[in-house]
Amino acid sequence: MTFDPKNYKFLTEYQSESKYRQALNHLVNKVFGISFEAWYQAGYWNEKYIPYTLFDGDKAVANISVNLMDLDFLGEKKRAIQIGTVLTDEAYRNQGLSRWLMEKVLKDWNEESDFIYLFANPSALEMYPKFGFNPVKEYAYFKSVDNSVRGPEKIEKLNMDLQSHRDLLYEMAKQTQAFGQISMRENADLVMFYCMDFLKDNIFYIPLLDVVVVAKFNGNQIHIWDVFGKKEVDLDQIINSLISSETQEVLLGFTPKDCDFYQVKEISGDDTLFIQQGKTGLFEQNKWMFPLLSHA
Repeated sequence: MTFDPKNYKFLTEYQSESKYRQALNHLVNKVFGISFEAWYQAGYWNEKYIPYTLFDGDKAVANISVNLMDLDFLGEKKRAIQIGTVLTDEAYRNQGLSRWLMEKVLKDWNEESDFIYLFANPSALEMYPKFGFNPVKEYAYFKSVDNSVRGPEKIEKLNMDLQSHRDLLYEMAKQTQAFGQISMRENADLVMFYCMDFLKDNIFYIPLLDVVVVAKFNGNQIHIWDVFGKKEVDLDQIINSLISSETQEVLLGFTPKDCDFYQVKEISGDDTLFIQQGKTGLFEQNKWMFPLLSHA
C-alpha cells in the first residue's frame, strides 16, 4: 500500500488537546513502553518538544518529534534540531508514513537550525543515510578513583514526588553552568522528563557545593549522568563527594571540560548518532558525546 496523505490527518503542536495527546501517548506506550502524560501534567512539555503526527481518524499511527536544542559547544552557542520519537504503528508500517513526516520535518527546520541530528536504534541504521545523515562516533570518559580521598560533603537524595525537590532540580538545570564541553542551555524541561521517571531514584543534592548530581551507583562504579549548579565547581570535588569505600571507577555521561586525567573509549551500544552530511566536522575533530540527558 502506498501512502496517500489525503487518507490521514496531520497535526503538530497539539499537546494541549487531550484527545490527540492521549492518542500519541497510546502509540508511544505501545511501541516504546513510555508515556509523556506525567511530564505534560507537571508542566514540563513546552514549545521545545514538537510532535509531527499522522492520525487515522483519532488514532495516532506515525510520529516524528522535533526537539529544539540550544547547545553550548565550548562557549559557542548553536541552535540544533534533534529528531526523536520516530515510530509507526505496526499495522501501518512500510507504507511511507515516516518518510513523509521526515521530509516535512527537514523542509520545515533545515533553514532554522545550525544542524539536525538524531540517535538511531540498530533497526533503523539504513534508513537515515537516505535522508542525508551520516553516522558519527561518540566517546565516553572514565577514570579510576582513589576512594581514600572521599570528601566531607554530605549528599542528600532528592524525592521527585515532592514539588519542592522538583523545583530545586529544575532551577539548577535551567540556570546551570556548563560542566562539560557540550551542554544544553534552557532545556531543563527535557531533564525533567528523565528525572521524573527513569532516573527518579538517582537525583542527589550536595548542599555545601550547591549542585545537583544525577548518578547511578553500580557496585564499584559511579555513573554520573550529569551535574547542575549555578556556579562553577571543580568536577573532582563533586566526584569525591560521591565516592564510597567501594568506588573504584567513575564514568561520565558527558564530555568533561578537562579530559587530561580521563581515559576515553568509543561508545558502542544500542543508539548510533547521525548528523546531517556536511555538518559533522566538529564531531570528527573532537572525541565528544552529547550529554545523556540531552537525548530525546
